[in-house]
Amino acid sequence: MFLVIWSCTEWFDPSIDPPENVMAVEGLITNGPGPYYIKLFMTSAYGNTSGYEPVSNAQVMVIDQDNETTFFKEDKSGIYLSPKGFKGITGYTYKLIINTSDGETYQSEPQTIISGIVVDSVEVAYVEVIRPIQDASGGVTYTPVTGVKFYADIQNYSQEAPRMRFETQVHVQYVLEEKDPWPDPDDPNLMNCFRKVKLDNSINVTIPLIDMPENATFRHELEFMPSQFRFYEGSEDWFLRSIDRRAIVLHQYTLNPDSYRFYYSLHEQMSAEGHIFDPIATQLQGNMKCVSNPDRIVLGHFEASSYQGKVFLLNPEPITENRLWLHRRPDLDYLLEIPDSSHCVMFLKPEGWIYY
Repeated sequence: MFLVIWSCTEWFDPSIDPPENVMAVEGLITNGPGPYYIKLFMTSAYGNTSGYEPVSNAQVMVIDQDNETTFFKEDKSGIYLSPKGFKGITGYTYKLIINTSDGETYQSEPQTIISGIVVDSVEVAYVEVIRPIQDASGGVTYTPVTGVKFYADIQNYSQEAPRMRFETQVHVQYVLEEKDPWPDPDDPNLMNCFRKVKLDNSINVTIPLIDMPENATFRHELEFMPSQFRFYEGSEDWFLRSIDRRAIVLHQYTLNPDSYRFYYSLHEQMSAEGHIFDPIATQLQGNMKCVSNPDRIVLGHFEASSYQGKVFLLNPEPITENRLWLHRRPDLDYLLEIPDSSHCVMFLKPEGWIYY
């Protein structure tokens, strides 16, 4: 006796109605030093490989609770900067309004700059962590890596956990030496350089704690700096002779509840590991809307936050387990304003160089 089972399979080819390009907004104002920026661009529709397109010739303005209007001027294509002297005020509420050249009007939800939370200190520890290392062929192996981990000690002044986000950079001074010195091999050319390095692209936010007592201090992990890391773009004509000094540049933002929800959701998505209950991208909602066409989709977030910037100096090289300390240095706060791109000077020390 034979049992025959017939299977009928039909190909299902769903028709996709690709949406139009979507407006995306990225904006920030604080009570710290400006200028501040608003970035406008259009995302690509499904199946379009042209990439992002900046939105130019828009009227961009920020209006405060007293109806004072500040216009942002387009500096580069799609990037609008605040005028000189404009600064957010703690306790004030701001609203972003954008009028584009195609007649659409976009508006943010009102955003209030709340009082900043003080980071009491930044501490360091020499640790070993397991990190994924990608080889030249694209394979990934999990390897123990030694280095320095930075922590922020934060005091909580209410029964709610502090709502903060951090951006941490390492300011590195280093000396490059010419690979093939000519005409005198015993007297090579030296290049003194410095640059800022962002160690991690993740969104670093404080995580809510359960039953956190008022006036308690908790320790929040900032960044991990490997003992060996590549911090300058390679060149055929130069090699790294020595590292001169490293400093930690800490940007801290105290968030209102609206901004905290946005960045916490973004943090959850970027740290997802493929589990079934990981958040999906559609759960990320910004605070922008199109008032001229409510059905139009808008992405992005307009942030108004308290800001504090601090610089901490690491001990001179070498940095090892038995040779590690970190000091707050207000006299180095000028490093907060130095651009992220590298800066090099032949023979002399660049302006802004950290001396012992």
